[in-house]
Amino acid sequence: MKFNFSKILILLIFASFFSIIPACDKEDRIPYVYVDFVIYPDLPQYSDLKTPGNYLYLTGGYRGIVMYCDFTDSYKAYDRCCTYEPSNSNAILDVDSSGLFLVCRNCNSKFMLLDGSVVEGPAKYFLTQYATYLEGNALYVYNGY
Repeated sequence: MKFNFSKILILLIFASFFSIIPACDKEDRIPYVYVDFVIYPDLPQYSDLKTPGNYLYLTGGYRGIVMYCDFTDSYKAYDRCCTYEPSNSNAILDVDSSGLFLVCRNCNSKFMLLDGSVVEGPAKYFLTQYATYLEGNALYVYNGY
């Protein structure tokens, strides 16, 4: 019986390659959280949302939600969890003093409130955004996928 060392070597290389692949896919991602609620901007506690450029912090999502009015009757809803190291309990976003950006308490990543994109910092991914839909005086916030 003859051994073919080149075939054994190729088999060992493939086996080691496939054992390394799972170790490369250990990115920390924001867990999926079911979101489905309604707010009424006409109520006093939400009335600030009727003015473009204003925002409110709401409960829900993974680390809370920031609701932002970008235009009259147009809203954005983002999870307040930073996309960089979301398992860190301090990875919470706050609106900065300009009212245009969300900034992480932990890593200082900065995100644009208009679209959730990364402006600076170690974060690489857009913010988790929830779908919004305004019907009459009811503003629906939910997972869009």
